[in-house]
This record gives sequence, structure tokens and C-alpha cells, in this order.
Amino acid sequence: MELLRRQKNKIRAFGIFLAFMLLCTLISRSVYASGLPQVSTSVPAASALAHTVEAEGIVEAGRETAVTALSGLRCDTVLVHAGDHVDAGTALFQVDLEDLKEQIEEKQLAISKLQLEIQAQEQNRKLETEQKNEQKDRAREDYNAAKESSSQTVSRAEQDLSAAETALKEAEAAYEAWKTEQEAKPDGSGDAGAPEQTEQAETNAELETPEQTGQPEAGGTPETQAGQETEEKAEQETEPQTRSASQETNSGSISSEDTADGMTEESWQEQLAALRQSVETAKRALEDARQSRDSALSEAERAVEDADGESTADNSLEINSLDLSAQQKELKEYQDLLQADGMVYPEKNGIVTSVGVSPGERIPDGAAVVLADLDSPLQFSVSLTADQKKYVNQGDPVSLKLGSRTIEAAADYIAENEANPGTYQLTVFLEEGEGELGESGTLSAETRTDTYSCVVPLSAIFTDENQRKYVLVVEERSGILGAEFAARKVYVNVLDQNDSQAALEEGTLSGEEEVITDFTGEIEDGDVVRYKDEY
Repeated sequence: MELLRRQKNKIRAFGIFLAFMLLCTLISRSVYASGLPQVSTSVPAASALAHTVEAEGIVEAGRETAVTALSGLRCDTVLVHAGDHVDAGTALFQVDLEDLKEQIEEKQLAISKLQLEIQAQEQNRKLETEQKNEQKDRAREDYNAAKESSSQTVSRAEQDLSAAETALKEAEAAYEAWKTEQEAKPDGSGDAGAPEQTEQAETNAELETPEQTGQPEAGGTPETQAGQETEEKAEQETEPQTRSASQETNSGSISSEDTADGMTEESWQEQLAALRQSVETAKRALEDARQSRDSALSEAERAVEDADGESTADNSLEINSLDLSAQQKELKEYQDLLQADGMVYPEKNGIVTSVGVSPGERIPDGAAVVLADLDSPLQFSVSLTADQKKYVNQGDPVSLKLGSRTIEAAADYIAENEANPGTYQLTVFLEEGEGELGESGTLSAETRTDTYSCVVPLSAIFTDENQRKYVLVVEERSGILGAEFAARKVYVNVLDQNDSQAALEEGTLSGEEEVITDFTGEIEDGDVVRYKDEY
């Protein structure tokens, strides 16, 4: 019995020891686990991302009109401010009347000067036209006179050449007849009176003048030579008969019907040479006459072309006329403004959005006052960042919250803001009666992407010192106290994200890996963690 009791005590003591060891283990694990970071996890899922864009904006005028006045005048009084409602009878500002009167006097003086200048230009242009027409008429008259004169000269030269060639042909025919006659005479008889005829030929040669031989005198012009050749050729035509008659009289052996019987071979050759020279001279005279005619006609024709040519371009008269018209129009506007006591009025109803004139300052060139056109619908305008612009396109549905009203509309127009590159101006055209000018509101738009295969909460995305994005996944492993969970860093590529979710590149994570979305303390790669719902 004692042995059994001892065994029971040992078993009881061993059980107590095991219970104590279990208690110590639990206490140790509890103490160990209490020091571990606690995490919450999520499993990646396939999903589409919703992007919501919200931005503050204001109701603006759908169309603005500019009220302009004559620039350069001095403003005396500004009568309206931005935000004022005005109509066609509301005076916007008043110009300085004394300054206006001075401007009118200067305009009138400038117009008078222009009118005098235009009058002088018109008279000069008329005189220039008359002189041009007279120059044309004279040029044509000179051309016709040159044509007639040169044609007459050429005609006379042609006649002289024809006469010289005729005389030469007749002389050559007479010479051939004389040779035939001499050959038919008895031997020796053909030389009778030869010395006497030779002496007569020499006498005739000495008596020949330059006109008879066809040679021009020194200093004579081609036209003078051509005019003299007619008389020379007439004398040359009668010269064989005169010489033959003289020889017949001296020898007493040649009858008056056959004057050639008193000629010798030498005298015939001299006579023929002279006639040939006359023909050559007539040819040269005709060539010179034709060249002179062509030159004179060419020069006269150029003079006609020059006279018919356009004058130098001069648009000063037309320019001054346009300037005069503009000056007269401005003067009329100045005078109308003076009749209105210098008051400037709008053409239609509106709300003043900006005033560009100041008392005592000159009116600038441009809009003096800008009015919102109340006859056209208003518009809501909002500025978007480049990131917001990615999710709103022209034509997309949007919601406008104006006060207590919500308006469903569409993005009518989106354009980059030129004054602030990188931002975009979105405009929504409101229906008639919607909104109040200057009213603030909120625009919201939502769009959904295509479905991504791996979407995790945005809180699961972390960024390291190199700006690389990563997630921490929980994996199980063996530890000194048994199975435990540890964090493992996985670098990822974020394709898209909104304010709560992020889409990761496909294949980065499996569908069963849990990513840490929330934790206590600090976690590094490889740290042991525990779930928040444990213990």
C-alpha cells in the first residue's frame, strides 16, 4: 500500500510539474507574444477602382461684354463698382470735358491738314496724268515721223542702187557690142586714133569728180551720200554718150548714131570700173540707210514703250483718304460724347465684373468696363489638378451642389489653364435660371476603371527610402515556442490607386497571401508578428 501511495504521489507530483511547466510556457508565450507587433491583414482580390473627384468652384457669367471708350481721353469720374447691376440708362463713368474739347480741336486741325494735302495730291495726280498722256502722244508722233523719214531714205537708196545697176548693165552691153564690132574690122583699123582716144580718156578721167565716180566726199554722212548718188547715177547714165560724142567729133571717123566707135579698151575699162564703184557705193548707202532706219525706229519704239509704262507706285493719296475717313469718324464720336456731357453708358443690362478706368487717368486702349451679360445663361467653373483631370473628361457626367440644390450636368469644356500650366479649367454650362452670379459650389464626378486582378487596401502600400513601393505579407514559420508568424517584404508595382485601394501589377502576389494593412509598433522585414485577435 505504501508503495502504491508513493507511486500515486510521484504521478501527482509529475502532473503538477507538467501543469506548472504548461503554465510557465503559457505565461512565457503570453509575455513573448505581448511584446510582438499586432497586425491586421487582407487578401488581394480582383476588383475595379472607383475614382471620385471633388473640387470647389464658382458660378460665373456665361458671356461678358466690354464697354469701350475713346482711348487717350482723361477719365474724370467713375460712377460704378464691380458687382453693380446696370442698364442702358446707367452712366458708368464721365470723361474730362475740357480735355475732350481740346481733343476735338486737335482732331479738327488734323482733318483740315489732311484735306489740304489730299487736295494737292489730287491736283498733282491730274497734272501728272495729263503730262503722261502728252508724253505718249509725242512719242507716237516721233515714232511715225521717224518711220516715214527713214522709209523715204531707204526708198531713195534703193532707187539709186537700181539706177546704178541699170547703168552698169547698159554699159556692159555696149562694151560687148563694141568688142564685137572691133573684132569684125580689118586688121589694124581697130587701133586707129588710139593715141588720140587715150589722151581723150585721160582728159575725161581728170575731169571726173567724186560725185561722178560714186566716191563720197570727206565728212559726208551716209544720208547725204545716198541723196547725192541719185544725181551721180543720172550723170553716169549719160556719160558714155557724152564721151562717145566727144570722141566722134575729135576723130571725125565715128557717126553720131554709133558713138562707141571712138572708144578704146582702156576707156571702156575705166568707165566700167567707175560704174561698178557706183553700184558698190549705192549698196553701202542702202545698207546704211536700212541700219539707220532700224536704229531710229527701235529708239522711237522704246520711247513709246517708256511713255506707255506704269508710273512709280504711289498710294499716298489713298492712304490719306483712309486716314481722313478714320479721323472724321473719331471726330464724330468725340462730338457725340461731348453732347452727352462726357457720360459713357452701356448698351445693355448687365453686372459690372471689372472696371479698367480710374479718375484722373487716361482711358486705356481696350475694355474700360466689363459687364456680365444677364441675357445669357451662367456657367460653373472649377480648377482641377493634373491628377484629377485624369479621371474627368469632357462630356462626363458630374454633380453640382449649389447651396441646398444638387444639379446633375455634364463637363461641357475642359482646357489647360494658360495662366497656370499644369492645372485645368472645367466649365459646366448651366440652364437658364440655374445658379446665381458669384455663387460658390462643389463639383463631384465619379468614374470606375476596368477590373484589376490584384487589388489591396491602400494602407498596405509602403514606400522605402529609395521611393520604391512594397507590401508586407504574413508567412508562418517554426520558432522556439512553436509555429509563429513573420512579416516578409515584397516590392510591388502600383498600376492605379484611389483614396482607399491600390491595383498591383498582375503576378506580384498570389491570391492566398495576406498583406498587412494595419499594425502596432514598428515592423521590419522578417519581424515576428501576431494577429490582433490572438490572445
